[in-house]
This record gives sequence, C-alpha cells and structure tokens, in this order.
Amino acid sequence: MNTCQALHRYDAMFTALPEDQSYPFRHKCAGCAYELGFQAGVSNQEPDASSALNSILKSQAAEVRHRSPRVAYYQGFTDGLSEYYVQNPRG
Repeated sequence: MNTCQALHRYDAMFTALPEDQSYPFRHKCAGCAYELGFQAGVSNQEPDASSALNSILKSQAAEVRHRSPRVAYYQGFTDGLSEYYVQNPRG
C-alpha cells in the first residue's frame, strides 16, 4: 500500500478526531477517509465506510497520525451530505 502525500495530512481539523490504532484502521489516512466520506455525502450516496477504508492509503504524518479513519469517513459523509442539501434545498 502506498503512503498518502496529500496536504490534508497537515489540516488541524483532524486533531479533534479520536485516536485509533486498532486493526484494520492502524496507519490508514484519516484525511483520505474524510475526503471519500465527503464525496459520498455530497453525491447523496449511501455511506460505504468498509469499502472506502479498505481503499485508502497509509499515513503517519502530522495531524492524521493515529486518528480514526472510521470517524473521519463519517464526519466527511456528514459534512458532504450537509453540503448536498445546501446545493439541493429540496433534496
């Protein structure tokens, strides 16, 4: 598995997430998880955290180090779904 090099690794918002080093989430990039969740939400899709978390890159860098990718995915989904309703007020 490749290592994430995206700038989201340095986003301070990830410091608010709980730590999680349990299998299978250890070293998965919380930033990548958040972005996948956001895309699912803003597209008004059903959340599929399992598939998303299996596909994300590793990262131990900066703010995403040891942060829960599962919580990050669902936070991204919630934020994305909220944005969907802003863009589509009638659903």
